[in-house]
Formats: sequence, structure tokens, C-alpha cells
Amino acid sequence: MNKKELIRNAHKESISITHRHALAVINTMLKYEKTLYEKKIIRILDAGCGNGKMLFFLNKYLPLFNPSVQFLVYGYDLLDHGVQEKDYVKKAFSYLYENAPEIAWDERIKMINSSDNWPFDNQTFDFVVSNQVLEHVWDHDQFFREQSRVLQPKGFSLHIFPVKEVIMDGHIFLPNVHKMNSWDAIYKKVKFYSKIGLSVIYSREKKNYNYNLDHFSRVWADKIYNYCNYPTYKELSKSAKKNHLCITTRFTFNFYKRKLKELLGIEDDLIYKNKPSSKIIFFFLKRISGVSIVLYKGEYSTY
Repeated sequence: MNKKELIRNAHKESISITHRHALAVINTMLKYEKTLYEKKIIRILDAGCGNGKMLFFLNKYLPLFNPSVQFLVYGYDLLDHGVQEKDYVKKAFSYLYENAPEIAWDERIKMINSSDNWPFDNQTFDFVVSNQVLEHVWDHDQFFREQSRVLQPKGFSLHIFPVKEVIMDGHIFLPNVHKMNSWDAIYKKVKFYSKIGLSVIYSREKKNYNYNLDHFSRVWADKIYNYCNYPTYKELSKSAKKNHLCITTRFTFNFYKRKLKELLGIEDDLIYKNKPSSKIIFFFLKRISGVSIVLYKGEYSTY
């Protein structure tokens, strides 16, 4: 299979642009980071692996782009958060065993409670990745503390998610409802925006709510209030630094460039040629949609 066919197949089989971006970031870092490009075995943890589809996608395509490397992918998710549908664990394992039956997924994926430490040994992984997870984490200090613990001394992480500065909440697609601290305020905003026709979700699914706008607004106020905890970039930086992780805005520009190309119907390459992290560019992009954050463990000048 030549490179063009490989890129075309990866685009076809991935379900999300964030999956393609994660693949491209890891491919790029394996090529350019000197602590990684000579490794023969790379261990990756998907923190908040959800339905398992990004886990499977990385497991399939990372070896195709990097045939000299063996990849071992692992994951975990929470039993007590509530953001996932009730039977998501069963569906995730069913999907993974159906598509990659040669892997003992029961050993690779762990289910824990939010207060538990991650069920992996110290210094196990070269990469920790997460996709649309950090805006649902209740305790970011604990998340980064555990990430630092399970990463190898010169390990990396990639997180794709929206920070609190984003204008449009990515779950109900209404402006600024995720920034409110009061349940009443969220409920009133959701109801107001939906009443004047701004809620795409209500317009599409109001039959499922028996055309009851009040019920719809209460359900979504519950979801945003109880299951979303958007960090600001400043809060995120503080948590990362506290746990000896160096934070960068690396690859955010590439993420948006990919979005633009794909909107134009262009199947972008799955390795990036550069990784600009301009503070000015990030200042504007973090308000539009999700961002791409790369953290590394240790002092980068010594790598």
C-alpha cells in the first residue's frame, strides 16, 4: 500500500477529525523527537477511552505509518462519571473484539472510579492521549498527577479538548452556557436560546422530549452543570506545572489547518511538517473550538 492509499484509507476509516489529528501528532513526534524516534516499542495510554474507537484507530494505523515500531495501546475510563451512556463499556469491548480480536482487550482496558489512581504502574507509557476528555475531568490536579506518574521520564501527552475560553459549548452548541456556575443560569440560557430557535439539538430532537421545552432545558442544564468542568488555559497550565509537566500549545495551528483543508475536501497528510505554537494564534483559536495541547515530562533542554 503506497502512502496516498494509506492516507485515503485512514481518512475513510476514522470517525472524527480529532482521531486523524491524534494520529498525525504521534507520527510527527515519532519522527522528530529524538527521545522517541529510536524506540522499538511505544506504549500509549488513551485516558478516557470511551467507545474505544480512537484506541482501535491508533492501534491499526500507527504501525502502518511506522512499520519498524511495535505499538502497545491501553486505555481506561470511569464508571461513575455519568457522561457516557449506560452500556458504553459493553459496547466498547464488543467493538474492539470484533475489529481486533487478536488483542486481549480485557487486560489492556481498565474501568475505575473517578477517585481511584490510574490502574497502571509508574513510568509505563511513552504517550498519554485524550480526546474531548479534559472538559469533563472533575479534578485536573489529580489527572495530571496520575499522568505524570505513569509517563516514562521523557514521556509526552496529547490532549484535544475545548478550554473554558471557547465561545460555543461543544455539547449543546450554544454560546457561553458552559461558563456559568449556577444551574439556574444554565437552565434559563438553554431555554431562552432554544425558544428563539438557536438550539439545533432541540430543533432536531424535540420529539424525543415530547416537545417539552422546559424538560429539554432541565435535562441539558443537568448535563452541563454535572458533567462538564471546562478548565481555563491558565488553570490548566497551573495544574500541569504543579505536576512537573511542561505545557505547550503545540499543533493547535495544525489542527485548525486540518479542519480547513477537510472542509474544502482535501485529505491532509497524517504527519505534520512543522509545529508552530504562536501565543497570538492560540489566543484566537482557543475561542473558536477545541485546542491541541502537548505536555512533556522532564526538562526539555536535556532531551
